[in-house]
Amino acid sequence: MKGSELMVKCLRSEGVRHIFGIPGEENLDLMDSLIDSDIEFVLTRHESSAAFMAGMVGRLTHRPGACLTTLGPGASNMVIGVAEAFLGYSPMVAMSGQVGVECQHHPRKQYIDLPSMFRPITRESISIRSASRIPELTRRAFDTASRERPGPVFLELPEDVLREQVEGAPLPIQGPEATVLPDLNQVRELIASAERPLILAGAGVVRGNASGALEQFAECWRIPVAMSWMGAGTMPYDNALSLNTVGLRRADIVREAFEEADLIILVGFDLIEFEPQHWNVGREKGIVYLGASPCDVVQGLHLDVEIVGDLRGMLDALSRRPVRRAEWASSIRQRLHDDLAAPPAEGEGVKPQHIIRAIRDALGPEDIAISDVGAHLIWMAQRYPVYRENTMLVSNGLIPMGVGVPWAIAAKLTYPERKVVASVGDGSFAMTAMELETARRLGTPFVTVVWNDARFGLIEIRQERAFGRSTGVEFGEMDVVKFARSLGVDGYRATSATELREIMTRCLRDDVLAVIDV
Repeated sequence: MKGSELMVKCLRSEGVRHIFGIPGEENLDLMDSLIDSDIEFVLTRHESSAAFMAGMVGRLTHRPGACLTTLGPGASNMVIGVAEAFLGYSPMVAMSGQVGVECQHHPRKQYIDLPSMFRPITRESISIRSASRIPELTRRAFDTASRERPGPVFLELPEDVLREQVEGAPLPIQGPEATVLPDLNQVRELIASAERPLILAGAGVVRGNASGALEQFAECWRIPVAMSWMGAGTMPYDNALSLNTVGLRRADIVREAFEEADLIILVGFDLIEFEPQHWNVGREKGIVYLGASPCDVVQGLHLDVEIVGDLRGMLDALSRRPVRRAEWASSIRQRLHDDLAAPPAEGEGVKPQHIIRAIRDALGPEDIAISDVGAHLIWMAQRYPVYRENTMLVSNGLIPMGVGVPWAIAAKLTYPERKVVASVGDGSFAMTAMELETARRLGTPFVTVVWNDARFGLIEIRQERAFGRSTGVEFGEMDVVKFARSLGVDGYRATSATELREIMTRCLRDDVLAVIDV
């Protein structure tokens, strides 16, 4: 068989169901071999979108998503999505066709040293130079991408290697290694002696399937829980100990809890999400770290205890023999709930709080809200109540604009039974709105809400605060409704909060692909 056929067998063995991308001359053999498999190739309208989709599949399933491009410009376009997966710790295998091994030299049209280009933004960057090594290197790529903390791996596929005749078979996937539970007595003693302990939970809780164990641990000890934006929902919003999310430097509604705490317990927390100088505030406090991988090294952060091991196992063990205490942060939590439950009065236009309330009211606890990047991300991350993990999806690593629509497609492919709403700024929408055609072609219905103010509003605010004036932030208005309809997508315009709620409820009820211009 050809190397491309063996490659497809290996991808199927790794559990790949979808490959997102754009074909080219250098991956012709692989594309042809996919026809005879049950892997669906999802043709996207841009390579960055393909990488965004693959990264989101990895984030939701905890198994690497897969994307494919051709050489040169195709692979270069994929870079932003690979970098997002790298800083967001999403497992992904990004593949690109390439000229034959003997033709890789400079100068040559469209040839770039792709492994070198991807090396700084991947867990590993690999060139497969012989078809006989396809099983070994593919298994290594998926294993490396999946390990804690996960991330992308790049595979370069020269066209002559894909055409090469070869014998072989996929390598088996090894089961997880047995883990030994570490000694937790020091952690237990610190918690027992603390007056106001506080848990800060991160995305590692999601990756470790430890949300249930976190909730049990917090309830046994009666410790309040705040979550990073990417760890949102690991403690349900309606739990009496939940303080919802944190991630703003000085404007978090529950910042007071961090100022009063005398012990912070970092649980599955990635320091890239929220730097310590923004949560290690107020009174002097101890800091404990529990995670499946070592804590990141950050200048100025001193850990009193760091325990690395199976996170769910550690939380289960700590739930035994707890020392219960009074709920010291209940008044802070009540102010949070009062604030989020009281949007401003309706008037001219639609306020951010109204949009968030409309999305929250239209979705069930298991349904998915996705936020693109911009000022609306801050509103959503701070004020959207989250009841389950991976039901408010934001970027908090690379934070690139344009993820909203591609992520919504990936979420709907992964969970077709759930409702999905993408919250997108007009600047972000213009970057990847063409993927609505991809969504229509795939039959993945979701609602995109476009926050429309014809400007890069967050940057304008920063410029005005810094210099008293702004530049380069306004752009011409786009008729979002006409654009959506030109692609065969339902398009609506909402000019009031009531109108927005009615349109969104109807679109989700009818399970249609729709765009609402607000």
